[in-house]
Amino acid sequence: MSELADKPLRLRDEPILLHWWRLLRWFGNLRLVPRWREIEARLVLRAVRRYYYDGLTRTGKIVLICSLITFLFSYRSNSDLYLITAALGFSLIGWSALLGYVFRPRVTVQRLAPVSGIARQHFTSKVIVHNESKRHLYNFIVRELVVPDGYWPEEWSRTHFQRLASGQSLTISVGFVPKKRGRYELSGIAVQSYFPFFLTRFTQRVVSPAEIFVLPETLKLTVPSLRQVAEQASKRLKLGTDSSKKGPSLEYSHSRGYQLGDSLRRLDHRAGSRLGRPMSKIFEGAEEVRRDKVYLMIDASLGAFLRWQRRPVDASPLDRRLALAVEIGLSAQKEGFTLAALATGETWHELQEPTQFDTHIAMCQPAKTPQQAVEPGTRLLPSETPNPDGLHILVLGRWSAEARTQVECWQREGILTLVYMLPESDADRGTLPVGANFVELQAASEPRARTFTL
Repeated sequence: MSELADKPLRLRDEPILLHWWRLLRWFGNLRLVPRWREIEARLVLRAVRRYYYDGLTRTGKIVLICSLITFLFSYRSNSDLYLITAALGFSLIGWSALLGYVFRPRVTVQRLAPVSGIARQHFTSKVIVHNESKRHLYNFIVRELVVPDGYWPEEWSRTHFQRLASGQSLTISVGFVPKKRGRYELSGIAVQSYFPFFLTRFTQRVVSPAEIFVLPETLKLTVPSLRQVAEQASKRLKLGTDSSKKGPSLEYSHSRGYQLGDSLRRLDHRAGSRLGRPMSKIFEGAEEVRRDKVYLMIDASLGAFLRWQRRPVDASPLDRRLALAVEIGLSAQKEGFTLAALATGETWHELQEPTQFDTHIAMCQPAKTPQQAVEPGTRLLPSETPNPDGLHILVLGRWSAEARTQVECWQREGILTLVYMLPESDADRGTLPVGANFVELQAASEPRARTFTL
């Protein structure tokens, strides 16, 4: 409730006085733009920012300020020694600025950046720097241009390069730490030269755009084997012998290569010794789970997302839910499954390339529950399945009436559906039904460091 995007919605079925009260509270918490930010584009302020803030290092600022103070106080004491000291300081900065201008960066860059990253983890891209100048480039660094929602390495922790000869190229790693999930647009690369005395610096800003999609922060939890959960939920695959009194006994059929998630009790040691790789036994009467395609569904609704709000106050439960979906997707790929489609609402999105999964996860927006939605009839889950024979996985944060109705409908149709829940609040814990296809997880949060060194 502190930004323009938090302006309350007007609901027709609520009193107008309540809406005015919310507007008053929103306006009272609104962060106004400082006046100096409004006039920073003026010529004087632009010159100060360019030549003082960007043109001088911390050491250069200290030398300049000390020389200026010494120069001013020298008239009160009438000491020529002070004037000489101040003149040496000014001369040192002037000589450094002159040489720095002569050897300023004149380069071209080529960026090689990955498509996706992870929030609060180092995102690094390779940059090929080619020196186009006739002179060598000394004492320089390469960094990303500043964009919102990112932590950049401090100036003293950036890697300095001593020399780049004229006409030569150098591959450098640059990066930052994204603060949160979403879509980031990187505008370009800055090459800064500190030659010769690390008192002044000259910056060349090169336009090198890149679009990246940042996934939510990784959860500290262990996702159970997807294949084992699917086998237990389908009740079709046995462990080799029927030790219970229910159902007929099974007979050995053949052996196949071991797949991640197979029970260790089904290992065929003789076939494995003969072929030199682990093998698993298959028995007649047991239908092995051959649902190679996985269809992932995510409930993007938040219980605390009220009707009059344009965006939720806290979207971290959705980020944790999406992080769980990422972990399940990685586990499915490791166990030999194929992610065929993803649904973050009532619409299915086919995944032709791995980058499409990252794009949909990064761009997923929080939704309101059907009770809180402004438009009636809003659905949070798809009503139809693209492939009834596939393995359907539902990731949610609350066991709602809509989820229960949809899962029961799929079960009646014979669709194998697994439900993974990461509780949104303490009240949602322990609300899942008892069954092999219902898995409740709990993630532990731990603060992460913001700074890093390249």
